[in-house]
Amino acid sequence: MSDDKEDGLHFAGEEIGAGYASPVLDLVAAGFLIVLSVTVMIASLALPMPGGIRTAPGLLPFLTAASLLAMALFLGATALRRHRAGETPAPGAARDRSESVRTVVLVVMIGVYIGALQVLAFQLPLTIGGVYFNLTAFEPATIIALSVIIQFFWRGPLWITTGISLGWTLFLSVVFQKVFVIPLPGGF
Repeated sequence: MSDDKEDGLHFAGEEIGAGYASPVLDLVAAGFLIVLSVTVMIASLALPMPGGIRTAPGLLPFLTAASLLAMALFLGATALRRHRAGETPAPGAARDRSESVRTVVLVVMIGVYIGALQVLAFQLPLTIGGVYFNLTAFEPATIIALSVIIQFFWRGPLWITTGISLGWTLFLSVVFQKVFVIPLPGGF
């Protein structure tokens, strides 16, 4: 089996020449994410737990914020190490206009998705293999939204994009309905 470099092939990310952001910007971002994570964790602990820890409405926000906190701490430690080493951003590391446009498009897509969950709210009881499920606007809206977002940013084959969106959405739906016993948005 030959090495990719021997064949002249190599993987290059989308921003191959961009380099890292400046260590100071990474420190600011890490600080903001740490404050946000701790705030969400505190707020999620303040929510009532009527059915115990397994069905606590603050469980998922707490776990998500805890993982974000770990990533922010890692980002901050890396930025501190780079700052102490005197590293500066590579030339051309500033965001270009197309990246700003893509960010705005993503924000609009998410806004449309949230609006669709509100406007198209419905509930359809289903029994699959003897197991009761409640299909809401969450499932179709999330499958479509994820497919569009992934396709817009990745541009891979549509069948893979749709498969990932379908699998992830169904996984979330089953976990929320059967493990957490929490209704998903998009229902009545």
